[in-house]
Amino acid sequence: MNWARRWRDLKPWLAEQLLARRPVISCLLFSAAAIPMLLVFTGLQTFALLHPEARAFYHPDALMATQVLLVSVIVGLAGVSWYCWGRRKIDAACNWLPMLTVTPTVLMLIALAIAHGLKDTPVSVSVLTAILLARALFDFKTLKPSLVIGAGMVLANEALVAKGLVPYAPLLSGPVFSGDGLAWWWQIWCRVVLDFSLLSFSCMVFFLFSTLGQRRHELENLVRTDMLTGLANRRTFMTQLEIESHRHARSKRPFCLVMCDVDHFKKINDTWGHPAGDAVLVELGRILKSTTREQIDTAARIGGEEFAVLLPETGLDQAERVAQLMSSGVRSQIFVYEGKQFSVTQSVGIAQACEGDGDGAMRVADDNLYIAKRQGRDRIVASVAAAAAAASPEARVACGLK
Repeated sequence: MNWARRWRDLKPWLAEQLLARRPVISCLLFSAAAIPMLLVFTGLQTFALLHPEARAFYHPDALMATQVLLVSVIVGLAGVSWYCWGRRKIDAACNWLPMLTVTPTVLMLIALAIAHGLKDTPVSVSVLTAILLARALFDFKTLKPSLVIGAGMVLANEALVAKGLVPYAPLLSGPVFSGDGLAWWWQIWCRVVLDFSLLSFSCMVFFLFSTLGQRRHELENLVRTDMLTGLANRRTFMTQLEIESHRHARSKRPFCLVMCDVDHFKKINDTWGHPAGDAVLVELGRILKSTTREQIDTAARIGGEEFAVLLPETGLDQAERVAQLMSSGVRSQIFVYEGKQFSVTQSVGIAQACEGDGDGAMRVADDNLYIAKRQGRDRIVASVAAAAAAASPEARVACGLK
């Protein structure tokens, strides 16, 4: 449970660092992921050096040279980690550090893949994991030298092997795959390398897709949401209004539109300043959220100080009660700015939709809002959005009236 909680806390931070691409943090994360990968190879080769029956599968001198290179890269990455950890809170440019971190690691893994047989061993999965991690944390410019040099190493090795100038898998005394069953050592070696590489690769891919999915969700929310109040924006509101209008046209169930506007808002901005005006809008947004039904009603900011609420399955009387709660909440809120207190009111216009005409209901609600303002503000004006509703029983039924 404790580890799960820690991971939930760590995951957003990792996603944030992945997107921010701060050189120091990116190098720290890359080193922390690359060191265990290289330690797996170091541990396997150390075992082979200490056990003659395993060492027989290698050229001993080449194995020792490879081990020295591996340890050198690990020590270098450990130094990078130590350096970055001490500067993790400093937002300083270290243009040289990413290349110094990525290039030796990727080239070391490519060299291991060539040394063990590029086509026959799972080291290539480790190479792909390192490249994917580097590309996720750094820009392409940082990774480019590793890719260019690594591609050159692979092509040169292929050419030299084809001409018979160097053996295939020069680290090994014999091929891993000879047509018979795998030798005991290669069964262990391939299983450890493949399992660790696939686990690392899978974790990286799932984390990247999870991060991308989270960011996509955040972007979708930004498109649908008003930044200041957290309510739906005008575009989202109009989309929902169209959906509800079609539903009303089919079911004849009532729905209402509520339009509200802060009274004398320009005076608030002129007297107290725009930050005070923003505080009023934020508070109004909070009141609208608290007085409407979550995931049923749609509260939106559709203009500067103008808000709208869509109330499905709601008649005119119910909508008026909701509007009274909103207005009462706004009226009772005391704002404090620079040691001085002030309060605000709002005017409200309500319309009950008729015959699936959401746009018509919005026009009527807006007209009612301005009637409320002309009548002295801080009041509610409500009506059915169709003059025809009173003309015949059929029209009254179509508007959801008795």
